[in-house]
Amino acid sequence: MKYEMKRMIFLLMMAGWLGAAAQEPIEVKVEQRPSSQGVVSAFEVVVPQATPKEAIELWKKTILPGGLFKKTPKMEKVKDEWIVRDIVVRDITNLPLNAYTQVSTFPGNIYVRIFLQSEGGFLGSPGSAEATTEAATRYVREYGVALYKQAVEKELKTEEARLRKLENELNAMHRKNKSYNRKATEAQKEQGALKEEVKLQEQELENKDYIYLENAGDNKTSPQEEMEKQLKETEKDLKKAQKSQSKFERKISKNERSQRNKEDEISKQKVKVEEVKTKLTNIR
Repeated sequence: MKYEMKRMIFLLMMAGWLGAAAQEPIEVKVEQRPSSQGVVSAFEVVVPQATPKEAIELWKKTILPGGLFKKTPKMEKVKDEWIVRDIVVRDITNLPLNAYTQVSTFPGNIYVRIFLQSEGGFLGSPGSAEATTEAATRYVREYGVALYKQAVEKELKTEEARLRKLENELNAMHRKNKSYNRKATEAQKEQGALKEEVKLQEQELENKDYIYLENAGDNKTSPQEEMEKQLKETEKDLKKAQKSQSKFERKISKNERSQRNKEDEISKQKVKVEEVKTKLTNIR
């Protein structure tokens, strides 16, 4: 028990360290990138784990204002870009913007490029207001952090569901083992009763005075033959009970091995869950 506790603590510490070490900071870079408007300044962010669909859905929720009775700009897709025109993002500027968004997929990551065009040109370009560029950088970074958190929360739900599934499987094994133990005990009790019966029948057979009983017709059966027949039937039932007990004891042994394997899986899965929780906590 002490060894298992030490092992679990060590694994959890390793998971925390690995989760923290594996963090990829969400950074926004202002780069010149090709777009439908030419090679212009883009706010580019790399987000691990997320999918293009998730990126666009969250970007739509982020940039488009809510409200049932407001006339809001629409996001449309043109070739490889999602475009919103004449949108006012007050966290960036009070001027209307055109937002052009591209998403590229790489192993384990997606690149989101956001081009923000005002009447004076593209934000982040030489000569554009530094304060506005900084505000746009913060805005895109907050979006990137939210997207990464969303992806890791989805991963956490998946890992927690796997853990629940393993724990449910272990509980089912416990219930099955109780059933096996009950049946093995019943077979053992039956053996005890049958052994006593065999013993009594053997004693009666040894001490019996043999006489013949007259049956139907001309056939005659001796008490000895009747008792020997009963003894054979009882011995047959005894062997069945013994086989039944052996069968359930084998099932118990196999089930207990499976339980130990399942407990090991659960321990590893708990570490995995803690690792993902640590990763989620460390996203900034």
